[in-house]
Amino acid sequence: MISAKAFMAMTVLERAATVLEHGTELSSRIYMFYVVKLYCLGDFLVELWYRQNENKIEKIEVVDSEEIFHFYEKEIDISDLFRHKDNI
Repeated sequence: MISAKAFMAMTVLERAATVLEHGTELSSRIYMFYVVKLYCLGDFLVELWYRQNENKIEKIEVVDSEEIFHFYEKEIDISDLFRHKDNI
C-alpha cells in the first residue's frame, strides 16, 4: 500500500481517486460549509473536505488520529471493545 508521504505528493485529483477507490470510510462530520469524511487508507487516516454547494472537493489531507479524534468521538462506537468475551 502507499505511504502517507507518497500520498501527499500526489495531486488532489490523484488523492481523491485513491481514497475513493482504496480507502475505507470511517465517519463523517459537518463543519461550516463542508462535509468532512474520515477515511482509513492503509496505515494512516485521511480527511476529505467536500463543499456541497459547489459540488467540489476542497482538500484531502493525511491527519493525525490523536489530533482529530475529538471531532469524531461522538460518531465512533467503541462499546464492542468493552464487551466481555463470554457475552459474545
